[in-house]
Amino acid sequence: MSDTTNLEIVTPSMVLVSEPVEMVVVPGADGQIGALPRHSKVMSTLDRGIVNIYNDSKISSRVMIDGGIVEINENSVVILAERAEKLDKVNKQILEEKLLDLKAQQNDTDPNISSLAAKNSSFLSAVLENIE
Repeated sequence: MSDTTNLEIVTPSMVLVSEPVEMVVVPGADGQIGALPRHSKVMSTLDRGIVNIYNDSKISSRVMIDGGIVEINENSVVILAERAEKLDKVNKQILEEKLLDLKAQQNDTDPNISSLAAKNSSFLSAVLENIE
C-alpha cells in the first residue's frame, strides 16, 4: 500500500473500523462517494447501504451502515453511523436469532422498545440480504 487514507467507522457503542485504506466508497444521500487519499474536504449525509473498503486495488472489506454522516478530508474518512455491521465477519445464524428476538419485541407495549426493535429489525434484515 503506497498511498492511504485513515478510515474510521464509529457507532454509539464502538469503533468498528480504524485502519489505513487505499479507497473508500460510501452510500451518500445523493449517490456513491469515492474517497481517495488527498481528497478535498466533504461532509455528507449517508443512506443505508454498503461501505466498500479497498486495499491492494480490490474490495478488501464491506460494512453495512444504517445511514449517518461522513467527513472526508485529505488524510481521513470518518463515518458516524447509528448501526454498522461488517459483512465479511457476520454469523448468519446469530443474526437470524437476533432478528427473531427483535421481531418479538416489536409487539412490546412500551412504544420506545417497539420502535427501536423495528429499526434494528429492519437493519438486520438488510444485513442478511447483503451477506455473500
